[in-house]
Amino acid sequence: MPINSFFFDFDGTLQGFANHTISDSTKEALKLLKSKKHKIFLATGRNLTDIPESLFSLNFDGYINNNGGMCSDENRIPFHIEYISKIDVEALLKYDEINPFAFSFMTEKGFTINRVNEYVEKSFEFFGMNVPKLMDTKDIELDKIMQMNFFVDEEQEQKLMKEVMLNSESSRWMPYFADVNPKGINKMKGIERMAKQYNLDLSKTMAFGDGGNDIPMIHGCKIGVAMGNSKENVQQAADFVTTSADEDGIWNALKHYGII
Repeated sequence: MPINSFFFDFDGTLQGFANHTISDSTKEALKLLKSKKHKIFLATGRNLTDIPESLFSLNFDGYINNNGGMCSDENRIPFHIEYISKIDVEALLKYDEINPFAFSFMTEKGFTINRVNEYVEKSFEFFGMNVPKLMDTKDIELDKIMQMNFFVDEEQEQKLMKEVMLNSESSRWMPYFADVNPKGINKMKGIERMAKQYNLDLSKTMAFGDGGNDIPMIHGCKIGVAMGNSKENVQQAADFVTTSADEDGIWNALKHYGII
């Protein structure tokens, strides 16, 4: 059955980590997919406000942000948003008063962070981004938070999820932080909402990713492709392992399947 809808993670998939750029082969591959009347979608853990403006020139048919927590149309107008439980957020703020650590909030207005530690510095250096301004939690609408990042190790992440964030779940694709979303929210849920919005056939979908937060869509789509730079658990979930984003991975995978 032919594939006609394609979902792409951003960091490490569309954009490589070596130069923080999208390769010419990837741009050409997306252009060819569009010329064949296929639909292409972004599916990222990033906030919509943190997507480079240059990416929008690639003419995506829709955007899945915050690991499935926000779904927007081709004009970046949201049609579905999930928020983290206010109960969890309030519990986290109380926990932080006694056991301070670094975390971020993602809202429709942008990305803010409460304090900077070594993990924060390493994370933003890795992405080639500036550390965002520090937030005052008094200025945050606690019931309008779509996603959080915890800049902690895995042991502390598990402790926080078990003892504090009881209505949320975490996923990790970097050693320096974990994504935190409402329970049950992931990129595949975002794809399912896109399918309903655009009348897509899920049996004709293909997903590309490199991180732990990509596993649900890699496993859930008809064809799941893991980038060559991904960890073993991501590759095990995939139908095909291509080369890295910096080594024409998307182009090579689409060629492998005879799509371009």
